[in-house]
Amino acid sequence: MSQIKDKAARFRRLEKDETFQELFHEVQQRQITVFIDSSATMQEIEKAKSILTALDEIRLVIRSALDDEAVYDKQNS
Repeated sequence: MSQIKDKAARFRRLEKDETFQELFHEVQQRQITVFIDSSATMQEIEKAKSILTALDEIRLVIRSALDDEAVYDKQNS
C-alpha cells in the first residue's frame, strides 16, 4: 500500500475517533467562549483566534490527506 493510502487511513481513523472529536470540539468551544466574554482582553482574544486558526489548519491537513488519496485512487484505478 502506498504512503498516501497509509496516511489517509491513519487520518481517517483519527477524524472518526470519538475521543479526538470530543477533544477538538471542547478546545474549539473554549475559544469561542472567549469571543463572547465581554471581559476578555485583546491578548486572550488573539490567543483564541490563533488556536481556532490552528484547529482549522488541522482540519485542512486531514482533508488534504483524504483528497490526496482520492486522486491517487483515481490515477491508479
